[in-house]
Order: sequence, then structure tokens, then C-alpha cells
Amino acid sequence: MLNLLRMKIGLVMLIGYFLILVSQSYAATPDSEGYLRIESVTISLMPGYADVHVEYELEDAFRVLAFMFGENDIKSRLLQKLAFSNVSVLSMNYTAADLQVYDVQPVYGDGLYWFPAHSFGCEIPEVVISTNLSTEKYENISALENGIVYY
Repeated sequence: MLNLLRMKIGLVMLIGYFLILVSQSYAATPDSEGYLRIESVTISLMPGYADVHVEYELEDAFRVLAFMFGENDIKSRLLQKLAFSNVSVLSMNYTAADLQVYDVQPVYGDGLYWFPAHSFGCEIPEVVISTNLSTEKYENISALENGIVYY
């Protein structure tokens, strides 16, 4: 009975080690975005903050590793690619995350807010920015060149 348990533990460790080696080879290939690829970002500008919904895809090997060892590496990789400086993660799973960004600043004290220009850490296929008055859609961008004033 004890030998069977040791064999199972050894097999799980061997599979985990193999997945780590395979995933590192994915990350080492040129022009690779690693194991996490952002598909879309939706930014809803609110008074004083921005709600951000991110949809992404994980390589299958990392799904297994995240299930086994937790999501901390996925979270740090996601935040690195989004490159927001003042952010809280509200929820996160294997395909999407919801964040709040507090880089928004009041302008002139009249209920106007400023969402500053921003450079992402990668190219994002689709970015949608919405305020209470308008919605703008961008494709294949790595930066929001101009800030946005809204109320």
C-alpha cells in the first residue's frame, strides 16, 4: 500500500517536471508571448477608477500546472502584460480576469476624470474602451496613445 502511494506521488512529480520542461521550451521560442496570450481587454471608465475585463488563453500545459500549484504566476504574467501600475485583481480564472485600475485622476474638480495614455506590455488584438457617453474599439494595439477625458 505504501509503495503504491509512493509510485503515484513519483508519477505526479514526473509529469509535473515534464510539463515544466515543455512549457519552458514554449516560452524560450523566439517571438513567443509565453504561455499566456491576451485576446481582448474591455475598459469601462467609471468615476475615479476603471473596471477592466481581460480575456486570455493559456497553453494547456500551464493549465495543469496552475491547477496543481496555484495561479500566482498567471496573475503576475497577466499584470506584467497589462502594465497598469495601480491595480487590484477582483477575480480571475483560467480564461478571464476582472480588475480595477486606480490610475484615473480628477480634472478641474467638475466631475471630469482623466484616464492617462497607457502602454501595454504586449500587443493586444482587441481593446474596447467605454464611458457613459461613448464606446471606442481598437485592434492590434500595444498602447493607448492619448488619454481620455470623461465624466
